[in-house]
Amino acid sequence: MIAERYTDYMYNLVDKVIKEIGPREPCSEEEKECGRMFAREIEPVCDHVETETFTCSPTAFLGAFPYLVLMFITGVVLYFFLPPVAVVMGIIGLTILALEVIRYWEFLDPIYPKKNGENIVGYVSPQGDIKKRVYIAGHFDSAYEFKIFYWFKTLAPAVIIAGILTLLLFTGFSLARAIAEPVGIPQASVFWILGYVIIGLSPVVLVFGLFHTSDVVPGASDNMSAVAVVAGLGKYLKDAKEKGEFFPENTEVVLLGTSSEEAGLRGAKRFAAKHLEESKTLPTYAIVLDGISDERHFSVMQKEVWLSAKMDPYLVDVAKDAAKDNGFEIKSGVLPLGATDASAFCQAGIPAVSLILTDNTTLVPYYHTRLDTMECVRPESLTVCLQTVIDMIRKIDA
Repeated sequence: MIAERYTDYMYNLVDKVIKEIGPREPCSEEEKECGRMFAREIEPVCDHVETETFTCSPTAFLGAFPYLVLMFITGVVLYFFLPPVAVVMGIIGLTILALEVIRYWEFLDPIYPKKNGENIVGYVSPQGDIKKRVYIAGHFDSAYEFKIFYWFKTLAPAVIIAGILTLLLFTGFSLARAIAEPVGIPQASVFWILGYVIIGLSPVVLVFGLFHTSDVVPGASDNMSAVAVVAGLGKYLKDAKEKGEFFPENTEVVLLGTSSEEAGLRGAKRFAAKHLEESKTLPTYAIVLDGISDERHFSVMQKEVWLSAKMDPYLVDVAKDAAKDNGFEIKSGVLPLGATDASAFCQAGIPAVSLILTDNTTLVPYYHTRLDTMECVRPESLTVCLQTVIDMIRKIDA
């Protein structure tokens, strides 16, 4: 297998970043340093490497949780005295949660501090005329630690669901009381009981005040592993050109490292918007790599639910065929929680697919926690991912 030549290179690159750079907060100097290292790694094969700077509010995506919790506490008190105000606070909280956190809209971004992120883009021309283009992408940044994930582990999804249901119940109970009082319905003891129910459920909302803090995780599997595979692809293309092995005939390969994926896909959104018109001039595809840690759980996503992003069926088939050609076990699936940069490309109208080599049927202990260290990354997963990407490019080029 060709990709086995580059296993040590990719693994050592992940290890180097974890040891020398460490956690990479979105738009931080550490993230930029990782991007500069990536640029140096891919420079030998690229015709040119560009740094695309953009502006975003990286802390807006998940930064509202403490304020939402404070709003909830205030709303619970007001439920007993001013239910109409409690309703309004409940609706505002749910709106922020739905638009900013679940749908990734930049809803609160205008009121949060602005910072600059840097996408690194390396262009590799084919042997002949450019008739197609494929982006191979991974993101530099690592996540703020999700304390709920670290504390509750596999029970965390249940805690999240319970918290959302409590917010819905609070808003519904407040609305019922706000309607009942003005129309003269006697103050029934049921409203007090419902209020006490909300108070009893409050702890599952209060923990969201520490959903994430300023602590940033190492990010070995999510997502330095994917960046290493993109760099490994650059190494392969350089060697292939010199050795006469497969090198794209008419497909331009773009090696892409994005910023601020953990801040709501901000870097990929900016990149896709900037290059949208360019992508319409010839067939353009995006292959997004995320969570490359365990080849035993190799999935190609058909859909990412939170953003209603449907992956390109052609690319899904290409991924499955490329994996099966090498005897790799791969399944197609749906990403139920969160999103990858592939969603940003899909929403912009650029055909995309996401490859994930992590068990996404459960909440693995290292997902967005301090446990995301080198021990989470199986070298074989890097090899399987790189080989699949090489053969996907081969099929696209053919």
